Amino acid sequence: MLPAGEGFHAGFLQARGELFDEGGFIAFWARHREAKRSELRANVIERLRAASKRTSESLKELCLELQEAQELTQIVPTWIVNGFFCRATKAACQRLAAHEAVDFVFRQTLFERAPRTTMPMGERQRTKTSARLDEVRKHEDQVVTREALASLQIPWNLARVGAPEAWKLSSGRGVVIAMIDSGVCDTPCLTRALWRNRGEEVDGVDNDGNGYVDDVFGWDVANSNGYVISDDSGHGSMCASIAAGRPIEGSAQGVAPNARLMVLRGGGRLESYEYALANGADVVSMSYMWPERRLGNYRAVYRLAHEHLCAAGIVAVGGAGNFARTAPVGEQIALPKDIPCVLAVAGILEGGKLSPQSSRGPVSWAGVRSYESDVKVLKPDVTACFGGFPVWAPRTMRLRNGWEVLATSGDGQKIVGPRGNSFAGPHVAGIAALMLEVAPELVAWRIQDAIRATSRDLGDEGPDVEYGHGLVHAATAVERARVEAKR
Repeated sequence: MLPAGEGFHAGFLQARGELFDEGGFIAFWARHREAKRSELRANVIERLRAASKRTSESLKELCLELQEAQELTQIVPTWIVNGFFCRATKAACQRLAAHEAVDFVFRQTLFERAPRTTMPMGERQRTKTSARLDEVRKHEDQVVTREALASLQIPWNLARVGAPEAWKLSSGRGVVIAMIDSGVCDTPCLTRALWRNRGEEVDGVDNDGNGYVDDVFGWDVANSNGYVISDDSGHGSMCASIAAGRPIEGSAQGVAPNARLMVLRGGGRLESYEYALANGADVVSMSYMWPERRLGNYRAVYRLAHEHLCAAGIVAVGGAGNFARTAPVGEQIALPKDIPCVLAVAGILEGGKLSPQSSRGPVSWAGVRSYESDVKVLKPDVTACFGGFPVWAPRTMRLRNGWEVLATSGDGQKIVGPRGNSFAGPHVAGIAALMLEVAPELVAWRIQDAIRATSRDLGDEGPDVEYGHGLVHAATAVERARVEAKR
């Protein structure tokens, strides 16, 4: 719990009074299985924020005392998990941990979070964002019709996961997928799919009062501004195009071609989760993972954050990782994909076999406070497509040997060649969006259960540590959601 040595240490204080009563998330899940997702979401957000406010009030006097004694600094409250980030001395950690409102003080081992100071966009960034906002407004009422979808050329990955069949029932319209990744490049396939914060303008003002300035398409958590139409690595663009890319020149691209993309840059910081939940995301697609970090008890913070997201109606999805050849069994699928309420997705090649790099399970939570069970957790959950199909990336991205450019548009290029389980996850994010269009009030864990239950068995009979429950099938999953929503 307490850091060794002198001086200041990065910490995270978790307070008592969380959302779940005795029995934890599983008991909450059982009590609210038939709840309406929208009503549960509003209730969960209200309770999480109220708990954070109570904690701030109960700890205010002690925190002021420790700050005046120069033993505590850089306090950053969170509400997705009730607590705050800070830098503190060992003595301060001991006094905080002893307070009746405090559950635990963790050594913070991922992102050392300083108080946020918004860094306004530069002139070039502002001009580009404004231009894209005009473009999005012009196209946001346009939808890809069922007739148009029926006439498209279909890449093998979309056919393999049953997306064209699902489009007869759903295209993801009205559903928001938060892409927590590296941003998106400026190409029509992606920018015409952007979610828009309708209460915000690009004018240097927090127009909607949500605490973020110029967040018209999302937020860059690492740089604290709204400039997200940029993608140096290409990773975010490729993943976004799989989840919800718009058809271009007669060819299908995304699994959910009418869903909207909320863009969150800056990796797996808790602030990304708070933004997604507070601003209406329905699905979260993640590609980050920390397989070589000894996180210890700090894993519990992220598990609780994801349980809160799930309770509030967000379906969290991500690739299972590419560590089958480099990490030992039991350590190949790491935080946050090792969390039970996060769908971890393995990847098959075009020939149907599992990629040799695709991470295998199971995972364990033994020894992690609040989750000490020795029971192994089955991972991955399901399987999608690993790579070798068309994706959109920035023109500035350096191509590797064997990659091929199929087309260019705006600042983007359509390429074939990239591979990795990062690309398996967005398929399932898109399927969740398709399901939520026809069943918008199904709670998140029922969506996840339906995705697992309708997957087509691969490998050993029944769920296994290579393919999970099997290859996802969008059409069957959408039909299952539609039927359950009518009950």
